[in-house]
Amino acid sequence: MKRTQEGYTIIEVMIALTLSLILTAGLTQIFVANSRTFNVTEASARTQETGRLALSVLSREIRNADYWGCQGSEGALQGNIDSLLNTGAGFDTDLLLRGLDGDDAFGPNNSDMLSLGGLASNSAIRVTQQPSATAANLKIDDTSAFQENDIIIVTNCQRGHMFQITNVNSSNEVVVHNTGNVSSGPGNASKDIDPSYNEDPDGASVFRPRQQRFYLRDNTTTGNRELVVDGVAVLGSGSSVGALSSPVALFENVQNFQLQFGRDTDDDGQVETWSDPGDSGQADETIAIRMSILVRSPDDGVTDGGQSYCYPGWLDCASDSSLLSTSGANDTFLYRVYTTTSTMRNRI
Repeated sequence: MKRTQEGYTIIEVMIALTLSLILTAGLTQIFVANSRTFNVTEASARTQETGRLALSVLSREIRNADYWGCQGSEGALQGNIDSLLNTGAGFDTDLLLRGLDGDDAFGPNNSDMLSLGGLASNSAIRVTQQPSATAANLKIDDTSAFQENDIIIVTNCQRGHMFQITNVNSSNEVVVHNTGNVSSGPGNASKDIDPSYNEDPDGASVFRPRQQRFYLRDNTTTGNRELVVDGVAVLGSGSSVGALSSPVALFENVQNFQLQFGRDTDDDGQVETWSDPGDSGQADETIAIRMSILVRSPDDGVTDGGQSYCYPGWLDCASDSSLLSTSGANDTFLYRVYTTTSTMRNRI
């Protein structure tokens, strides 16, 4: 018996292929959409993490800045600290005694720099005896935290003296601040501390000075722009005591950093005006600082093209759209703006 050959007709095959193509196209579109959503979500989370952490670190440092040994001093001690240190190349005495400063258009993209100083808020080490105003040593209740070449400040919260330790006598709990050569650092131009802290009924304490600068730089190795910190080295264990330390990267992909100083011009404890970082007179009147940072996603290909954003964040772009900033037409990175205001609690 002869059997007939059976199979699909060409029309049935074409219909099946067409349906398969439609199904594949739909699945591809869903995959691409989900992938794009995932990329945007991840980029947004990364920028948010960087923005929030950066502002948190800066806000904490601002709140602790301009502390000179007594809470509520309102920075009054800052101008009453006498430096016994030699001045010259590689060391700026004023840098360690500056509670607040800022430089406008210091870094890339005309970004600003914030300088904060004061005393490290460690437990106070008490001065137990000062032999005389011309003696080159102080007796304190604990020398274990100090070593030769350290730069420290002794203060009674009304006045102070900054010097470099030239020797530590741990058996007698004495720090020496003589003149002469040191193995690292500026050394002391004078050893005299006058008047003597023995005359103070409440005594005096010893602290480490602390100064930090926050600014942006372009990392030539990674190609990323980053927020970095440096400061004056005050520990004797370093090889460059008194000089600026090497910058340390805190956060990557911070594209811009802008500051404004909230100034109390009539001493009523309120901000009367906001101004860009300028001369030291503005910094002396400042009781609050507002900061705005522009963060970029680590990877590109997140957006379809140029993105508009309101930067710095204190601009009223809703009322005036001309204040908006726009990234390049072919820029596919995601940008986010983070802004906050922090009060200098040691000035209010």
